[in-house]
Amino acid sequence: KQWYQRRVRGVTLGLEILSSSPAPLQCLDGTHHAIFVDTEIKVLGRVPKRMLSRDNVVSDLPGCGGCFAKGLATAEQFIDKIMEKVRVEIERSDCCLGFMIVHSLCGGTGSGFGGRVTQEIKSLHPEMFCVNVAVLPFATGENPIQSYNIVFAVNKLQEYSDMVVLVENSVVSKSLATQQKVSMTQINEKITLDLQIILRNCKQVPKRCAVWEVMKIVSSVTTVKFCTLGSCYSRDMAENVDKSIRAIKQRTGFGKYRTISGVVLTSDTKLQLLDKRTENKIQKALNFVQWNPFPVEFWCCQNKQPGVNFVMNNEHVVQTLLAETDNALLKFHAGAYLHWFDKYGIGKRDFQNAFETIDKIVENYRYSCK
Repeated sequence: KQWYQRRVRGVTLGLEILSSSPAPLQCLDGTHHAIFVDTEIKVLGRVPKRMLSRDNVVSDLPGCGGCFAKGLATAEQFIDKIMEKVRVEIERSDCCLGFMIVHSLCGGTGSGFGGRVTQEIKSLHPEMFCVNVAVLPFATGENPIQSYNIVFAVNKLQEYSDMVVLVENSVVSKSLATQQKVSMTQINEKITLDLQIILRNCKQVPKRCAVWEVMKIVSSVTTVKFCTLGSCYSRDMAENVDKSIRAIKQRTGFGKYRTISGVVLTSDTKLQLLDKRTENKIQKALNFVQWNPFPVEFWCCQNKQPGVNFVMNNEHVVQTLLAETDNALLKFHAGAYLHWFDKYGIGKRDFQNAFETIDKIVENYRYSCK
């Protein structure tokens, strides 16, 4: 059961986001501007019809076999059908500013299909923003080629996405380590709470546009566009700030990694205007680069559950990408599983291009975080 749940993280996380309160993409008639795509019919059967304006569920797809190459090949057959549904949703909107794509990087559907959809959307609508919420699997996952899938998916996202929110299963699981047993449902709920900073309406930004404002701040440098999230919720806001600062320090390796930019969101009237001392504490914990004169913004919103959310563009992503690339390189030099990709037209040169893209991302982050 747990293996099955890990495979469908994109759909299950999407359902959690649409079911959150307040609903970020809800229309006046109670439906949502959303399209669900997966090869598992049973999973998509869990999507309530009342949540969608029409039959925006695409499930008549062949399995992608947990392989990026197979997902990419499958996407080529169904991309026109999906983009037609995207076109209809754009026309239903009063003002469509962009897209948020939620997918996993472990399997073939999330990495291959998700990357191809991102490419097509950005190619057809270059004036609109494109934000990807990409879930990284546990290092000891069930897919033997998940490191390959991650490398190829990141290669696509670096080229076509405007901001990539990297959600690491291992990091979220550690934040819930105080509990005896952590289920995938709890991990989904925690990720949804973390995502509130880009979904919730804030006083400092126009209604329903927070995600695009976050993108402009956090991913203002187009060559370094990967960010991470975090949140702490408690009745005691002073304790909340302390917990948030500890969480931020853990993400930054206690000062080892530099932060390029970030946004901090508070949801309590007592902290709507953070005092200068608290702001300085948070800025010090984030360990910002010196060249950015305005590295952080503090936002506030009204919410029944008080807490602190933060999003940051941090150098820690380099360690995550290097770890996955090292695993992929070991298998690549050993010639492991290459035939899974070769039969769909992805050869060794494509692997080398993807590895070069990762190296370029690492180089850009190290240069920007000097």
